[in-house]
Amino acid sequence: MRLVCSLSNMESDAPKIGPSGRPRRDQKETELAHSEAKSIILEVPVRDAYACCCQIEELPRFIRSLRDVQKIDDTHFLLTSMIDDEQRRTVLQIILRVPERRLVWQAVSDYFPRGVIVFEPLSDRKTEITVKLRSNIEPAALAQATTDYLTSFKQFMEQGTA
Repeated sequence: MRLVCSLSNMESDAPKIGPSGRPRRDQKETELAHSEAKSIILEVPVRDAYACCCQIEELPRFIRSLRDVQKIDDTHFLLTSMIDDEQRRTVLQIILRVPERRLVWQAVSDYFPRGVIVFEPLSDRKTEITVKLRSNIEPAALAQATTDYLTSFKQFMEQGTA
């Protein structure tokens, strides 16, 4: 069974939009946010790593906390995850796509981090990816989640399994 949810159902959770078009965060929220950045080298061409990351519907294959991803439109996706044995939903928005170089997203929930993935081709068959996340998730948990995501993604890309 697939979950159906419209953006209008999520409006009460949506952050206020500032003049730049980005969500405004209040000072308390900003003070509680933590950042994490980690890199990993993949034995795959940059075009393959970037293409996989752009297929948001495939994220549950290597992000274990995600249970379902539904495409709303080309830049919005409804994510269902399990966090602390509780099902949570958020809308993820792709803010920027620079082919084979950068992918930036934000979510309307504190439970799913905002972030960027930077793709650096090292050779025709080797790519370094750097993931930078910002979230209200406790720093040690955010660091562990980032490591887990990268390790699973590397395994998924290089061996076809997560």
